[in-house]
Formats: sequence, structure tokens, C-alpha cells
Amino acid sequence: MFEWVIILFLGSGLLYGLQSRRLQRRNISSPMMMVLIGGLIALPLGIWHEPPLAPFADRLHFATGFAEMTLAIILFLDAAVLDYRKERPAMRLANRLLLIGLPLTIGVTWAFIIGLHPSIGVLPALILALIVSPTDAALGRPVLENKSVPNPVRQGINIESGLNDGLVLPVFTAAVLLEADIVGESNNGWLTEAMLEISIGIGVGLFTGYVIGQIVNHAVTHNTILDRFERILGVLAALFIFALCEKLGGNGFVAAFAGGLALNISSQKVRESIESFGEAESELLTMLTFFIFGLVVIPAVYQLWTWEMLIFSAVSLVILRPLCVWICMIKSPYSLAEKLYIGWFGPRGIASIIYLLIMSTIINPKSYEPLIATAVMIVTISVIVHGLSAAPLSHMLVRHLRRKKPQQS
Repeated sequence: MFEWVIILFLGSGLLYGLQSRRLQRRNISSPMMMVLIGGLIALPLGIWHEPPLAPFADRLHFATGFAEMTLAIILFLDAAVLDYRKERPAMRLANRLLLIGLPLTIGVTWAFIIGLHPSIGVLPALILALIVSPTDAALGRPVLENKSVPNPVRQGINIESGLNDGLVLPVFTAAVLLEADIVGESNNGWLTEAMLEISIGIGVGLFTGYVIGQIVNHAVTHNTILDRFERILGVLAALFIFALCEKLGGNGFVAAFAGGLALNISSQKVRESIESFGEAESELLTMLTFFIFGLVVIPAVYQLWTWEMLIFSAVSLVILRPLCVWICMIKSPYSLAEKLYIGWFGPRGIASIIYLLIMSTIINPKSYEPLIATAVMIVTISVIVHGLSAAPLSHMLVRHLRRKKPQQS
């Protein structure tokens, strides 16, 4: 049966790819299609009819392996391929979103969760806020591809999405380890374990990324590397750093993110080489992750969904994120339309899914049913609404800005 699932995924991915331009024009994104196909394949397998969280627990290792590999590659590539020097206006916007908007969004979301559902507990509420705060630009691909949208806006959203999951990860790791310690599912002191994992991750990532960067510089300068291997260096480096750090007892995701930053700084030559191939590779892994999300994760929790969760999801997507973005962009040169646009395009996707899977490997998911179900609901809604709205709202913003220019002149 497993082989047929893989065959169906590959076949559906191939069919989507062949019609991708036409489907994108109809606002059907690859994550949306993969979630739908995964859910449909789950029907004849009977997964939708199993008790809540049963398929999630039974098939957790199957989902987690692919998801962890995906996040490691995405974290590394997002940090490695960004040209910080050329994108200064976008970096200024991203700095506002990351340094002010992101902590504000986490804090406001945390407070709203506690107010809406006090019995969830302070720390689980924080964990949920950390899971649903990082954004995923893959769900709004037309935003990044529409060249008529002002470049600082497009790239600012892209940079924010690329870096916020890496910045949230250490805090998320510490919070989950603390919760595991409180409920008696951790053998070591949570603070010691968290500090050790994060410190090893940062150290291994920075050192290994820098060394790989210097080796790549030498290889490119002396023409000892074939072009085809130059293009896959990013993926190989990401998985190498992740696996090495995990073996040494550190957090492989932190290492992948730190390694990407170090490689970016130490080797400008490798950035251009790995960018195009890295995007294609991460697109495939992203499709696989959303396929697994529709196949395994949604059927495992949909029976737990409540009106409270729907209210939280709607408020989080429509009010909390846009409000926090508007606050962090006070006195910025952007118009109200651009602020609303940036605030809306904070879709929840890959990072939220993988954080959820990571948490479920550390603490018993059966004890956190409302938390898991809420996170899955918000990602499901985000896949649909952000996928459908990306192209239309981008065109609306462009038309608005064009009408505004003659009035200003």
C-alpha cells in the first residue's frame, strides 16, 4: 500500500507540473492541490474514519522523516541564497517584520489563546502561538512572482518568510522541552537540554557552513567542480550539516539555518549556483509535505475541530497578524494598501506543520489534542484562502498603486 501512495503522489505531482501555469492562472497552488490529493487518497484507505490522532500517532515517523528533511533544506537555502546587500529596502521592511512584528504577533496570539481558552495552560498556549506565527511564502507564490508588485514589498515578504521560522525555532525548542520536563516526559533538565541543543546547533552550523563556503570558493576559483555538482551543493550541505549536528546532540534545524547564514557570508559564488536548483528541490519537498499533511495529518484531527478553533483561526489570520504588521510599520514609507497587503500575506504552512511534528516526537500528542487540532485547522484554512487570494490581491494592489501615481504627480 505504501508503494501505491508514493506512486500516486509522484503521478499527481507530475500532472500538476504539466498543467501548473494553467492552474496558477485559476489560483490553484501546488500546496492546495497536494493537500486535496492527499485527502482524497486517504478516503479509500479508511484513514478518515479512524479515531482522532490514531493515524497521526501510527504514521508519525513516516511523516516526520520527510518533513524534517524538508525544513532543514528550506532553512538552509533561505539563509544561504538571500543577497542582503542588494535588497536593502526589502531588508529594512523585513527587519521591522522580524524584530517588531514577529515578537508582537507571538505575544498577541499567546494572550488571545489564553483569553479564548484559559484551560489550555500558559505554556501550551505559548507553544501554539509559536507554531502558528511563522509564515510560509510558498502558499502565496504569485505574490513573489508578480514583478508589478513593488520589489521591496515582494522581497520583504519573502525575506520575512525565509528567516522567521529559523528565528522562532530556538524559542519553540526551549518551550517544548520545558513542557516535556513539566509533564515528566524528559529525563534531563529542560534548560540544560535546550541550551545544549541550541548552542551545539549554532556552533556546528556556523563552523561547518563557513568551512564549506571556503572549500566551495577554492573549488570554483580553481575550476575543480563540475557545474552540475555546483548546483546541488546547497541540498547536500543542508543535509550534511543537519545530520552531523543531530549526531553530535545538537538541534539540526538551528544548525541548518546558521550554516546557511555562514555560507552566505563566506561564499558569494555559491549563492547564485544553488539558488535555482535549491528552489526546484524545495518545491518538490514542499509538495511532498503538503501531500502528507492532507493524507495523514488532517484526517487525524478533523473530528476534534470546534467553533472555538475556527474563531481563533479566523481572528489570527484576518486580525492579529495584520494588526501587528500595521503597528510595526508605523512611520514607514508604505501606503495603507501596502501595509494591509503585507499583513494579509502571512500564510501558515511548512514551518507550522513541521513544528507540530517535532513537538509530537517530544511529548505525547494525545495530551495536546486541542493544540494540535487548532494548528492543523489554521494551516488548512491558510492553504486555501492565501492560495486563492494571492494573485487577485496582487493585481488589486498593482492597480491601486497605478491609479495613485497620477494623482500624486
